[in-house]
Amino acid sequence: MSEKVSVVIPTLGGSTLLKTINTINNGSIVPAEILVCIPARYASRVSSLDFDNVRIVETDMCGQVAQRAIGFKEATYPFVMQLDDDIHVDKECVKGLLDSLNSVDINSAVAPSFIDINAGKSVYTSSFNQGVINKIYYWLSNGSDGYKPGIVDKSCTSIGVNPSRENDELISVNWLAGGCVLHHKKSLVLDDFYPFPGKAFNEDIIHSHLLSKKGVKLWVNTKATCHLEIIPSTDYKFGEFLNNFTADYKSRKYFARITGRSILRMHIFYVAWFSSYLINWFKRFTRKSLLGEKA
Repeated sequence: MSEKVSVVIPTLGGSTLLKTINTINNGSIVPAEILVCIPARYASRVSSLDFDNVRIVETDMCGQVAQRAIGFKEATYPFVMQLDDDIHVDKECVKGLLDSLNSVDINSAVAPSFIDINAGKSVYTSSFNQGVINKIYYWLSNGSDGYKPGIVDKSCTSIGVNPSRENDELISVNWLAGGCVLHHKKSLVLDDFYPFPGKAFNEDIIHSHLLSKKGVKLWVNTKATCHLEIIPSTDYKFGEFLNNFTADYKSRKYFARITGRSILRMHIFYVAWFSSYLINWFKRFTRKSLLGEKA
């Protein structure tokens, strides 16, 4: 079965792309077109893709947001899905998102629930904990509202929706994870809005803010699911972690500025994140030292 859906995948042609295309083409609704948006200098990496509905879009620019914006402009059909190249779309996911989008306000966008391939649980399982430390953290970062799924809180931290904790199929939120989102074509943000070079950190909360400014309502379908592999920041070596930490900080500070959120509360998030990394690094170092391994 084919539906009038365009799928836009920005990529550098890595090893996960083929599996992503296969999973979405094996769904109950097969997209009419899949636009693989790749910088021209990497185009040879996708030259062997052999699918009737795949079209290669070579871009002059390199960057997830820029490549995706070009794909959005090239999209032909009235529904457009943005999709990362490492997402495994479940069989009924596209159908579920289409049903949701057709059941709500015309100015809407909807995302699925994201499941960790390895754990088999929501990628947001760890977001909520009844422990005293977590309660204090969420009070510091979000005031009296505390932990509240589906929002970008006062510290600019995006809190996801864990479907196992929700009774409703469709949840109204104020941000959508960028890995998979279904839009109406007429509601797309067509600008290259990310102001920094390199890998795009926090582009999803910036994008969600711009969609909301356009009057687009944001939803999560708790029954539609995608799978992906999660790599905890604590698994990174210190140099790589520090590079990611710095880039994340710059982009989140930019988001705070354009939305008028608290820079002070944002720093609480970064203190907690950095402390968590150091604690886990010290635990690994101590364990390896006791075992006589190299740290």
